[in-house]
Amino acid sequence: MKNLKTKLSVLGLIVLLLVAVWYFFLKRWDYKVIFTVPSHSSLAYDFIKNHHDWNGKTIKPESLHFIQEEPWVYLRSELDLKDTTYFFDWQLEQKNDSVTKISMGVSDKDRNLANRLDILFSHAKFKRSIKQNAIIIRDKITERNKEFRYVFAGLDSVVEVPCVVISSKTLVCNKADEMIRNVTMINLFVKDNELGLNGNPMVLVKSWTPWSDSIDFDFCFPILYPDLVPIHPEIKLKKVSCSLALHADFYGNYSYSNYSWNRLYEEAQKRGAATTGRIVETFYNDPHSGGNDLEWKAGIYLELNN
Repeated sequence: MKNLKTKLSVLGLIVLLLVAVWYFFLKRWDYKVIFTVPSHSSLAYDFIKNHHDWNGKTIKPESLHFIQEEPWVYLRSELDLKDTTYFFDWQLEQKNDSVTKISMGVSDKDRNLANRLDILFSHAKFKRSIKQNAIIIRDKITERNKEFRYVFAGLDSVVEVPCVVISSKTLVCNKADEMIRNVTMINLFVKDNELGLNGNPMVLVKSWTPWSDSIDFDFCFPILYPDLVPIHPEIKLKKVSCSLALHADFYGNYSYSNYSWNRLYEEAQKRGAATTGRIVETFYNDPHSGGNDLEWKAGIYLELNN
């Protein structure tokens, strides 16, 4: 009996030692938070990529680096702060169409042992900071999800129309800002040259995939009289069309219309359909008129290879 107790004690010590070695030296992350959000994983993924706040302060874009990405499923990032550097491991699991599980593992490479020891024996400042920021991100994703609606409409096309266009290159998240910057110039160009509007403003994204951080796009105004378009250093004449596309209607602030691109791409994958990377957006409301954002409508068309 005495030998059995001794063996069990030794075994217990070995197990405890192995656990300690794993916890302090082999465990990948100092701390992990798991939470769910009532949104599609593509929204949560894009929000995390473009979230530049930490502990209530705005961080510089260059302070956040993405080391590895798998759209809507996985992100690994590095956040450089004044006094330390955090590494993040984001894993996203789509539970259903309206719920995503997010796992956020965090490590402070300069204080690994200290953080892990503090977490064991006290409410460490590091742990509190991670939990507070996870709650902020969770709540903001939840609020963002309430700011738009997505309605899949099936297969469709966009009839060819002559447009005057301004071409831009920008981050996906800054597309709406670039449109606002150019809308007055293109409006005056149409009016001053009596070109006549022939439909709603459009955007033609020339090439996009879920891995794209930036896009080249044309901001387009359909016109009645293309023969009257004069030479201009920035505004050009172009015909815009889309022969076969997956179509969705987006309702909400146009700054977030790219969330529809993700959903349409996912739909194309489900159908085994190849995409060209071209996207056409048609805007049916003038944001300058105000009103409820959820009543603003845009038609989104993701072009397919015929």
